[in-house]
Order: sequence, then structure tokens, then C-alpha cells
Amino acid sequence: MSIASASGSSFKIVSSKFTNKIMVAGLCGLLAFALGCGSSSSSSGSGPFSNASLNGSYVCQLVGNDSFIDSANNLQSESYTETLVITTDGAGHLKGVEDFNSSLPATGFVAGTAFTGTYTVGHDGNGSMTINFSAPSSGQINLSITMENTSKFYAVEADAFANFSANAAGEGVKQNSSALSTPPTSASFVMRAHQELPSSSATVGTLNTSSATSITGTIDVLRAGALLPQLTLTSGTLSAPDSNGRGTLVYTDSASSPVTTHYEYYILDTNTFLLMQSDPTLLGTGLAEAQASGALTLAGNYAFGSRGDTDTSIGGVRSVGVFTASGGSITSGKLDSAQDGTSIFFNQDFTGNYTQGSNGRVQVTLIPSGGASVMIPEVFWMVSPSRAFFLVNANNKVEDGTVDVQQQSTFAAADVKGQYALVMDGYNASNLLTRAGTLISDGNGNLQLNEEANSFVPGNLPGLINDPPTLPGNYTVDSNGRVSATISSVSSNLVIYMVSPSQAYILQNDPSTEISGTLQLQTSP
Repeated sequence: MSIASASGSSFKIVSSKFTNKIMVAGLCGLLAFALGCGSSSSSSGSGPFSNASLNGSYVCQLVGNDSFIDSANNLQSESYTETLVITTDGAGHLKGVEDFNSSLPATGFVAGTAFTGTYTVGHDGNGSMTINFSAPSSGQINLSITMENTSKFYAVEADAFANFSANAAGEGVKQNSSALSTPPTSASFVMRAHQELPSSSATVGTLNTSSATSITGTIDVLRAGALLPQLTLTSGTLSAPDSNGRGTLVYTDSASSPVTTHYEYYILDTNTFLLMQSDPTLLGTGLAEAQASGALTLAGNYAFGSRGDTDTSIGGVRSVGVFTASGGSITSGKLDSAQDGTSIFFNQDFTGNYTQGSNGRVQVTLIPSGGASVMIPEVFWMVSPSRAFFLVNANNKVEDGTVDVQQQSTFAAADVKGQYALVMDGYNASNLLTRAGTLISDGNGNLQLNEEANSFVPGNLPGLINDPPTLPGNYTVDSNGRVSATISSVSSNLVIYMVSPSQAYILQNDPSTEISGTLQLQTSP
């Protein structure tokens, strides 16, 4: 899965060109002044979905920004992360608890706020959620959702009012109820975490949880513009989960200036849990997946997607691509990447090399064609031979992502066919922008996009929710799985890299635009 959320799977998408990286405010004030009802994506597509498709407990993690008028009639803005454990009944009703972390020091981390609400799901899987918070934080937020299947949905916040507007994106994943009572202690987990504020950092590595109360491990951390390789965890604790599968995870690394990081963890199943940083005002999210046993070899054809922050912009770099790995060599690479609103790589050829470690750590160097002076060093940690988490070792950006083995050796237009759930976030010239919805392909070069988009400039109220009619488009497919697409009035440069006919990474790389995310073929309930 990708938390985009988000996405995987969900990263902050603020450009400092219009925010200067300062986003402040608090949830209590925010919720007290949120009014109105959310908008839901139109349901012009087909499908077998309904309210009954959303039934059970889901963990939904979002990363975003908002602005609101506080009780003293002042305009406030903030960045935030939030994780909601949502229980749905299959009949349009929901309840749960929320953990929230704000960039405002006066608010910081707020744990366990209860909520109730309602939801709707249309035939094509597009729908909405209305979430009403209980005291002491009263108020309402609204989400637009798109179902991938009964176990996962994509979500964007859909609040755009004169006194409260918000922009966020992420995804919800169904919990395995039988796994919630036991802490994740049956395996070594490969983790990936990204912190956006107050300074950016990225972490990949392993967490060993063989004990019910302690954690060991080895991590690579990109912090303050420098890679701190293979730090060990000098101490770490893991609490027992509550009835919602929520617990705490704390560790201290072995850097020369050690850092102790506090997380809330959220169990999805015995092999997967999410992370949200609970240190007040330190906005970070992450994912951990059980590492496979046996050889953890990088070998095959892979597609990848990554994103992160630059010295100029939060959310200022996004990359997608493919490559072939074999015997320490990387060949047949293709890369599309945007940084600070400019395309730095467009269908760029690259080669490279790598050194394989027995513990699943792989040192990788990518070499774009035209000059070794543009070498891109990276660190992979293999979840399995078919999947890895990675970070880019650079001093001017903090970028990390996921790598997945392609499920077939060649692709054609006919392999891109069906109704795909879509989530994307990023920014264009002056706005933060998120979208969720369905992308429908006929397998013959024709597309339709049924989206709901949220356009928002922090500090400018209200935002804008746009739910246009179905938009036409077209596409071509290269044999390596690179799809070039256009969508009327949306993008003339939409790039998609297929992991399989059912899964892909996507990047919109138009001038002054960076929006990226994931595609997943919907499957019937």
C-alpha cells in the first residue's frame, strides 16, 4: 500500500513561494468555526459500489493545511497531520477517534478526540464523509472519498467556506479486527517516515519488534541536509494497543546528537502499521511493513514514485520512473521529475549501479544520461524482492518513496483498461491542489476523468471545491509501462508509470505545476 496516501500515501504539499513555510493555528479553534456541508464527487461512472461497501474499521491518515477565522476574528493558518480510526456500519453511519498534530505550538498534538458522522458511497465508488467532533473540540470536517475496493478508499478534505477552508489528501485502509489486540511483535518491519515541519527529514530502515515492549533496529536518516547512515536504535519502547489498534512507539537513535522520536502507531494487520509523529508541532507520518524472510535481492523490472521537500518548497519535489536491476547494474531507466515548479527530468534515460546488503539495505546510484556529474545516490531497504522503501541522499532536498516490481515485462494500450481510483496532491502556480475520483480508460487510447478538486491558497478564504463534468482525454503507452496522457482543461503532461495493469504511480508535470499520486484499478465489492 502507499499512504498518500497516500498515498501512501500522504505528504505535505505547501510551496514556500506563497507560504514561506510558516503555517500556524489550532484544531480547537479550527473546528469551532467550521460550518456547512461538504461536497462529494459526482457519480456519473458505473460500478457496483454502495454504502454497504464501506463496512468495518478503517485507519484514514491525512496531511494538509487550513486557514480559519478564530474567536478573536483573526485569520489563522496551519499545517497539520491527522489520523482517524473510523468505524462504519455499512448503512451510512460512522464513529471513531482522531489524533491530530498542528504546527501551532499552542495546540501541538491532540489525541483521541471522539467523533460521529455520516457517509455516502455512489455506484462508481465516489462519495463523501461528514465528521462531527465531540467536546472539548466541537465542529465538523468533510471528506470526499473514492473507493478502491471494500478495504481501501482515497480521501481529500472538501471544506471551502468563508471562515474555514482546508486542503488535505490521504487514504483509508481497513483494519483486520483479529490483529488489533496484539502489538506488532512477530517480525522485523521495514519502515519509511517523512517529517515536513519544522524541518524536513526522511527515515528508512528496520524496526525489530521481537519483544512485546522494546524495539531495536537500524535506520538511515536524512537530516539537516546530510545522510546519517545505519544509525542503531539505542533504546525503544512499544506500548500495547487500545481497542482501536492504537499504541505508542518511541525510539532514540545513535546520532552524535541523538534524537528521540515519538509516534502513535495504528495496526492495519499483523504485517502492516501506520505511524504518526506525536511530538508537538513535529509533523511526520510513516508506514511499516513486515520484511520477508529469505534473500532480499534487488532484481527485475521496477516502477517507483517519490516526493519530498526542497530548500525552497515544502512538497517541492516529485519523481516517477522505471528501471531494470540485475547483478549490481541498473539499466533501461526512465525518469520524470519536477522540482520547485520546473520539470528537471522529462522521459529521462538513466543507468546506474548498486551494492546489495544481506539485511536488505541496498546502496544505489542512478546516473542520468549525459553526464555522471548528475549522479543520484539513494538508499533502498527491501521489504521483499518485489518492494522497497528508499530515500534520496541529497543536500538540497528531502525525498523518499516506494519501489514495486512490475508484474509484466511489457505493456501496451490494452493493459490500461478499466475504472481506476485516483488520488493526487501538490500545487500549481499559486494554489495547493488535491483531487480524488475515477479515471476511466477504454484500453484503446481514450480516457475520462471524473474528479473532485480542492484548490486552496493558505491565508486566503474561501478555498474552491471544483466538481466538473466528466473530462475527456487520451493516452499512449510505451512498452516499459510509461503512459503519456492528456486530460481536457486539466493537463497536457500527465505521466503514469504502470506497476501492473491495476496499479500505477502518476505525476502531473505541467509548467509551474507539481501534482502526484497513485492509481489503483477498482475491484468489485
